[in-house]
Amino acid sequence: MFIIYDLIFLILVVLYIPYQTLRRKWHKGFWMRLGIIPADVRNILKAKENIWIHAVSVGEVLAIEDLMESLRQKYPSFQLVCSTVTKTGYYVAQERLKDKAVVIFAPLDFSWLIRKFILLINPKIYICAETEIWPNLYSFLHRKQVPIIQINGRISDRAFEGYKKIKFIVRNILNCVDIFCMQTELDARRIQELGIEAQKIKVIGNLKFDNLPSDAAFRREDLGFSKEDCLWIAGSTHPGEEEIILEIYQKLIKEFSSLRLILAPRHIERAQEIIQLVEQKGLRASRLSVGVPLPDKNILIVDTIGQLRSLYGIADIVFVGKSLCGGGGQNMIEPAFFGKPILVGPLTYNFKDIVRIFLKEKALKEVRDPQELEQAVKEFINNPAQGKVMGERARQLVEKYQGATTKTIRIINELITVGAPPRGRPYK
Repeated sequence: MFIIYDLIFLILVVLYIPYQTLRRKWHKGFWMRLGIIPADVRNILKAKENIWIHAVSVGEVLAIEDLMESLRQKYPSFQLVCSTVTKTGYYVAQERLKDKAVVIFAPLDFSWLIRKFILLINPKIYICAETEIWPNLYSFLHRKQVPIIQINGRISDRAFEGYKKIKFIVRNILNCVDIFCMQTELDARRIQELGIEAQKIKVIGNLKFDNLPSDAAFRREDLGFSKEDCLWIAGSTHPGEEEIILEIYQKLIKEFSSLRLILAPRHIERAQEIIQLVEQKGLRASRLSVGVPLPDKNILIVDTIGQLRSLYGIADIVFVGKSLCGGGGQNMIEPAFFGKPILVGPLTYNFKDIVRIFLKEKALKEVRDPQELEQAVKEFINNPAQGKVMGERARQLVEKYQGATTKTIRIINELITVGAPPRGRPYK
């Protein structure tokens, strides 16, 4: 079975590399994914017993930051190893976790690469953030009797439909995992429908409610904004949404001269593209990375990684992107933590449980199209008290649902000290 899977995966990788190269997303860290590990990294990994935590990209890295600190304090004799897949995830992990963990790129799931990494890291436990399926990795960890735990687990509608079509394969792979810590009851039901025994599944909540900034890292005046300005942040935007935001801004600025705009694309490499779009519309833009106060009326473009959630602290109105275009939604917990009125589009299926809770408590407003978005922003400008009430409801909801990190640490501790429960069949 390993040979068949390796061949299939090889075909996918051969197609994937040219695709990434054409999109200019090839990066030197990919060599580590192919097993070319720098000597200094190899020596560090061999120096201690390791706890291996995998966080595929930026969102997962940010979600596990508090968990990593708790693990570091609880197990000072162990070394934490954090693996990522994306370049931005790696950079954020290097910045955020530099005092907590050794950061590496995760290996491609070829059997010979997996053996090499597992023998090198020799993990006490493998912790995977959110629900991922790596056949060779899980099987070899299972054979070495390394406990595997999936934390902050969720299964999107699209993934669930795909997994059901190959349930007989997915079930065997996932049965290598010892414990599934799922975000919601729906996620728990879905993982059980895929063939996982109920005793392996626990509903813990979402780590993203816990790992939040303690306060706003920015002050308005440092960025050139005044107390009188009404600051609108459009965060984690995707292609198509920036144009919608800018068209709305051009209309509203004629009526509300104090309205200011911050645009934060989900992928910062698009910053120059967005600046050009701003200028095409006769507006002016500045980059956050320049680090000087904005000229009056300039639109601020966020072109640095990991700054958006702290910027939310100075906002008056927040729109969370990938919800009008692209689809799936992005993290709305961060602006909620700061008590901000939040607007999202209708395409938030990756966060539907959070959106459902927030809508039920009137702690978030969903808009169906650009016209409704324009009207909602206008209402919040005209009635800031309404926005404050909604923001306070959102902040209280965040407090209500915090605590997943503590529960997760308790389960990890049990796996490390007591060992894994009886296991199912390994993937063959």
